[in-house]
Amino acid sequence: MKFSIVATLFLGALTLHADIEVGSLAELAEATGRDGQTIRLKPGVYRMADYLTEPVLARICADRAATKDGRPPVPMFVFRGKKNRIDCAGAIIEIDTSLYKKLPGGYIRCLIVQGADNIITGLSIRNSGPNDGSGGNILSLAGGRTTLEDVTLHVHGSSPYGYGDLLGKGGPNLVSIRKQSGIQVLGSGSILRRCRVYSRALGHCFYIQQGGEIRLEDCYAEGVMRATGDMLRDTSGAAFDLGFRSVYENRDGRYAIVPGYVKSLVEDGFRTYGNAGRVTLLNCTAINTRAGFEIGAKDDAAEKTLLENCVARGCERAFLIGSQTVVRRSRGDIAHGPLLYLRGGRDSDVELELVGDGPQSLVHAVATVAGENHRVKLSSQPGERAIPALPILLGFGMPDHAEMSSPIRPAPTRGVTLINQIAAAPVIISDTVADGSLDTAGRTDSDAKLRASPGSWGLPANGVAPGAKE
Repeated sequence: MKFSIVATLFLGALTLHADIEVGSLAELAEATGRDGQTIRLKPGVYRMADYLTEPVLARICADRAATKDGRPPVPMFVFRGKKNRIDCAGAIIEIDTSLYKKLPGGYIRCLIVQGADNIITGLSIRNSGPNDGSGGNILSLAGGRTTLEDVTLHVHGSSPYGYGDLLGKGGPNLVSIRKQSGIQVLGSGSILRRCRVYSRALGHCFYIQQGGEIRLEDCYAEGVMRATGDMLRDTSGAAFDLGFRSVYENRDGRYAIVPGYVKSLVEDGFRTYGNAGRVTLLNCTAINTRAGFEIGAKDDAAEKTLLENCVARGCERAFLIGSQTVVRRSRGDIAHGPLLYLRGGRDSDVELELVGDGPQSLVHAVATVAGENHRVKLSSQPGERAIPALPILLGFGMPDHAEMSSPIRPAPTRGVTLINQIAAAPVIISDTVADGSLDTAGRTDSDAKLRASPGSWGLPANGVAPGAKE
């Protein structure tokens, strides 16, 4: 550990500024346990296995035994100090997933920023080892006013892997699920700039569970997709052993994996929960995740969640929005699922642009819209290829668990303003809609009318189509 002491005179008072250069995780832990420093982690690869010595593991186990919480946070490494600036450019922390078995039971958070007012820049974290998850996450921002800049995670390790959430995601589950998420935000005033999560594990890339005045700028989340038809070709593995059952009910009433769809093998790119306060997502991008952006504000949230200039491409659903959310200058495609599920709730204002070449797998709708007092404007990018005439469903909620193979059902909808500028997309209106307004460039129809008339292909009373041989 190297120290460089610089003395400066500021407003008549002598202040000391300490620059500390460290070359191991043990030295980093010691340095970040103090306050008010500038710390440099030398470039190189640092193995968490080298840091988790028997004495360190004994301290972790003792801390776990001292808490009465049934599932407390269990960290490998903790940034305990306050007001530190930690420069990690060129440094990589490698976490072997086999280390998880050495930790006591709880909610594993591999690295926790516990102190407040810390700035961490340039850090990279990657997983190695077997495909086994921690049940928790890689990096947790627990302290207030943490700033992350240019931090990159390469997340690997969850079990089972390769089926997305078709076998469960937290209950009910068909098998034991060991997930692995990326960056968790808990502390108020947290700021993330130019952070990237490349996930190859079932878990969220970025997720915000509590705290307020949280801001993510220019952040990137990336997962990977897999066709259900490819899953059904497996000759071994968890899905094969279960006879390709699923926790979700399909449109035909079965609980089974069905062909034709494409699933993300990770969870959401950007996720907020109801206990989060004011959140702003600016210039963020999600690629190949379950939901690009899933926003879970409470109906009575005092402040809005804001998404501006955000992009979702190749996701199961681009934007899944609830209450008290404003979306501006944002866009997404329908390659593998809807552009929007406005699942219910109230008082959101959503403007989205449809981009891309249209569906690449089975997709049932451009959007579903339900809830109260929402305003929704959907448009298409000039010059884009024509899309199939998939509907916008007004007065319909998202399917159960947002799983596309499940039926889309009518849902209470009141006082909603829908502006549809996608000419190819007809608007189908359920009889649950009341007191709203519709301005559409395409045709409209009612769910009741469509159900009342089966069309010219309707079968006669004897059940035999015209011209068919009995």
